[in-house]
Amino acid sequence: MPFLKRKKTKNYTYGIWKITENIDYLLENLNPSHKELIHINQITHPKRKKQNISARLILNILSNKKTYINYNVNGAPSCVNYNYISISHSHNYCIVITSNQPTGVDIQYQKSNIQKLSKRFINSDELIHNYQSTNELHFIWCAKEAIYKTINTCSISLKENIYIQPVNKKMTATGYYKNQEVIIDYQINYKQFKNYFIAIAIKLV
Repeated sequence: MPFLKRKKTKNYTYGIWKITENIDYLLENLNPSHKELIHINQITHPKRKKQNISARLILNILSNKKTYINYNVNGAPSCVNYNYISISHSHNYCIVITSNQPTGVDIQYQKSNIQKLSKRFINSDELIHNYQSTNELHFIWCAKEAIYKTINTCSISLKENIYIQPVNKKMTATGYYKNQEVIIDYQINYKQFKNYFIAIAIKLV
């Protein structure tokens, strides 16, 4: 099975899977429970179905045992074995992260139109940095999506509620979520491989 990487740090553990198998093969390896199978069969799009199964397989590998994912009304995943988990997919890659503190992850495939897309998530405060690098724009986009996943509400604007500082040479940055009087600070860690960008957002307490 193409489980590519497991990485453990003091704050989190993540696993990455390259999805090359068909659905039947993935299901055979997952050996889903009746409840899992009901959820999986509700997904009609083949690619999304494979992504969902792959996420469950990654979590089993990280846990070294059969583990189950639950989803709340906003679609956020949870697992009784971990305080926090986060899941992201892009094309044929899936990443799952587990942590004892609020942590979000996002993976994105390189977009040729990222400059145009950036108008949807770069705010006026961030414009002063005059971002020209498409890599930086991808990282900011991923970072905002990762932070979004740690906030348990759907009413968030990536552009208006989340601010990201420029990435430094250590491939890290800081950012924050702001909504009226609420401000939450984050540490951002970035990864890049091939044409994919990853951001991991850790809530600072």
